[in-house]
Amino acid sequence: MDMMYYPLGRSSYEDSLKVIEADIQHANALAAAIPRSKDGARFQMKLVHDQLTPLIMFLLQWVDSSCTCLLPRYLNLFHVLVYKVYTDGRPKISRHGRKATVSDFYAVILPSLRRLHYDLMELDNTTKGESSSELVVSSQKKTEKDDEFSNIDLEREDECGICLEPCTKIVLPNCCHAMCINCYRDWNSRSASCPFCRGNIKRVKSRDLWVLTCNDEVIDADLVSKEDLVRFYLYINNLPKDSPDALFFMFYEYLI
Repeated sequence: MDMMYYPLGRSSYEDSLKVIEADIQHANALAAAIPRSKDGARFQMKLVHDQLTPLIMFLLQWVDSSCTCLLPRYLNLFHVLVYKVYTDGRPKISRHGRKATVSDFYAVILPSLRRLHYDLMELDNTTKGESSSELVVSSQKKTEKDDEFSNIDLEREDECGICLEPCTKIVLPNCCHAMCINCYRDWNSRSASCPFCRGNIKRVKSRDLWVLTCNDEVIDADLVSKEDLVRFYLYINNLPKDSPDALFFMFYEYLI
């Protein structure tokens, strides 16, 4: 099938750049909501280009082979400048920034900011729910006997229903019965059936088993969110440095 080409006019790349700029502004709003770095700075982004880009963009409009398939190529003339903004009396904008491609922005930066913002909202809602539940629990008086029974129940939940040993249990996918891995291997080798319901587990393979996590094995969501935030800041710091001697402009400075 032949590729169809369409004329690449001034309005097409202007619209494309405006869409990118709108996404960058959205990313700036998300970045302002996440916790600041250790030096008390937050980072912002803007779409910039070098001095020769306006000339190249002007020439592209008069080339006969111009087509919409060139759009990803000429977008490489632009990049996203990531810079720090301070709010503690130091200069508002840092002198040196980091340079990210448009592809890096859409593949890593914007999805990471969205995920961090979503995790922070989830943690905030969870914290509010826990605080309200604590108020309800504090209003009710619990006896020591109730606490003892609850601890016994928790210990029994971690025990295998066959050998009664505390362990990490696996769950059969066909009947959802749980047991330890040793009991599963024993019953699978002897009768190839579930010891509880006698269901056939001959076709169940080890990779099909589910692992039932215990309460102490659940990862703290707050810790995961902090680790994601640290990795995100490390990614920004590892981006190539922007040349301080080059002159950069916002993309709309030459769209006049």
